[in-house]
Amino acid sequence: MLTGDEFRLFKNLIYEESGMFLAETKLDFLEHRLIKRMRATNMTTPYWYYRFLMANKRTELLVLLDILTINETSFFRNAPQFELLRNIILPDMIERRKSEVQRKMRIWSAGCSTGEEPYTIAMTILDAVRNADQWDIKIYASDLSLHVLDVAHRGVYPSDKVRETVPESALARYFEPAGDAYRVNESVRKLVVFDYHNLKHENGMDGLDIIFCRNVMIYFDMEEQKRLVNKFHRSLTPGGYFLLGHSESLHGWNLDFQFIHDNKGTAYKKISKGDAI
Repeated sequence: MLTGDEFRLFKNLIYEESGMFLAETKLDFLEHRLIKRMRATNMTTPYWYYRFLMANKRTELLVLLDILTINETSFFRNAPQFELLRNIILPDMIERRKSEVQRKMRIWSAGCSTGEEPYTIAMTILDAVRNADQWDIKIYASDLSLHVLDVAHRGVYPSDKVRETVPESALARYFEPAGDAYRVNESVRKLVVFDYHNLKHENGMDGLDIIFCRNVMIYFDMEEQKRLVNKFHRSLTPGGYFLLGHSESLHGWNLDFQFIHDNKGTAYKKISKGDAI
């Protein structure tokens, strides 16, 4: 149904608008997703849907991009990274801030999906940072999908999903029952700010201490990946940390990052003048 020329038409638009790269092998995948939107919009052919998409770009493009991403996530996903955050990264951040009168911490969860990642970051901070209530802590959580941001903002999750991944101690401290679900409690929620952001565009964020961008760059080609990583590098304060997904790596990239690892947890530290390599 979707011709090669039509595939390239959509592929180029999606790349230009979001940075997502669709290889030729993704033709069937894209066709399946387009059929869903064609049925929903009463468009009879890919060509007419493309015209509809271009005429309603501000709304329909967001819907299409939403269904092209998987949004698979969970609380404490890739646990060794959160152990690294608790045992290595946060103690380093605390040491660096000890002489400051107004101690603050700025973190970005880029591609936050339905919110489990930024909420897990917040729980880890509350566990690891003594007198966390005396700190100015903000976790900025962004995503391309308005649908998942709505779920994240509500902070309510099915009981089985929570009990499957959240340790008992964290469940007792940071969640409250909500019918047949659990709601993340206010002590965690108040640390997180959710907002829409397309990683193709700049958002002006800088002075960040930690950036999580896990399992997001898999959607981009090498050119977009390098542009994005350079953007993150600029956004980090010297000595700040960058965390990728377990299958993603900056190995072989000539960047001012120091590779950090501990018990299967990995991160990249932006090199500052005082760091030993």
